[in-house]
Amino acid sequence: MRIALCTQQFGNYWSGLGTYSTLLVKGLIERGHEISVITPGDVVTDLNVTTIPVSSLNWDPTHGGWFSLSFAYNKALVDLKVDIVHFTDAREAYSYTGNIPAIGTLHDDYFARHSWIPWAYRAHYVDWIKRYAYYSFVTCTERRALRRLQGLIANSDCTAATITKRYSIDPDKVQTIYIQPDLKLEPLGADIEQKRLENPTLLFAGGNIQRKGLPLLLNALVQLKDRFPNLSLRILGKNQNLDRMQALSRKMGLSERVHFEGWVHPREMSKYYLESAVFVMPSLMEGYGLVFLEAMSHQLPVIAGNVGGTRELIRHKENGLLVDPHNVEALASSITDLLEDKTLRSTLITGGSATIRDLDLEKMINATTDFYQNVLGTQ
Repeated sequence: MRIALCTQQFGNYWSGLGTYSTLLVKGLIERGHEISVITPGDVVTDLNVTTIPVSSLNWDPTHGGWFSLSFAYNKALVDLKVDIVHFTDAREAYSYTGNIPAIGTLHDDYFARHSWIPWAYRAHYVDWIKRYAYYSFVTCTERRALRRLQGLIANSDCTAATITKRYSIDPDKVQTIYIQPDLKLEPLGADIEQKRLENPTLLFAGGNIQRKGLPLLLNALVQLKDRFPNLSLRILGKNQNLDRMQALSRKMGLSERVHFEGWVHPREMSKYYLESAVFVMPSLMEGYGLVFLEAMSHQLPVIAGNVGGTRELIRHKENGLLVDPHNVEALASSITDLLEDKTLRSTLITGGSATIRDLDLEKMINATTDFYQNVLGTQ
């Protein structure tokens, strides 16, 4: 097949979207497909692809500039001779007007879950007014984008169910294909586990830090600081509200325990996983959560919010712990368990390792190409 892949991230891994897009292209090339990548991302010289550069507008306030990119993609596709178009972030099909069959991948359902009551955001977000306005805009534009596509790939059954219900999309157009990153199990010596627990560090990594539960984690740390005098928290990721979160940690008396590391290059992440005692990300909403798999690949026990597609990835007390993302006491208790109960730690590490061994990138690529064929067969 001749496939056009429109993606805002390619050849880099600063989010799950970049990982997905790059691995997908590599897998499609290995199967002999002809790939054209339309992207503002990096040019990957070691791959046999045609790269068509585009760019978003400087004033575009959408994440990754996806709104203005949708117009750039549409323009680039006008004279392109391909069999199918794949938007690796489905909302970027907003401006697509071509006649070539097109599909998109759904990585989340946050905007489909949008509440039209502004006060619903006030309890969890310091930027709740701005967030309400942005979510309102994306909900309307996303609905239009998804409805014009011939097929949708969802990263979880939960994402698929929310999108089809909230946007009135035919469920037969949507197929769940779990993202299968190319991860290898990192060796874990007894000395590493011992060091992890001597001066325990909690690790949090994510961009949208409020939605991913950082305020809840800070509150849990307040409850734990007396019981664990040496306990600290490392926060990885960039976000426009980092200053506010830093101010919140100071207000809570956590300045010496909480370390905001900013954005960390993926190649440097291994160090942080190996040096941490527990990975914690109690998201309020989550489409799936590739970062949990990355933590598991370093044999690091994980705690996640009991929400969304995460429940399809993490099995409670088997390969991780799930907590109510609104319950500070439950989160503090789960962290305590993983710092004191070595049997539980061992169980979760073993379960996480099994999850990594079961990952199958070939399965994801095969399911995707089958989906292309199904879409083209219905035209």
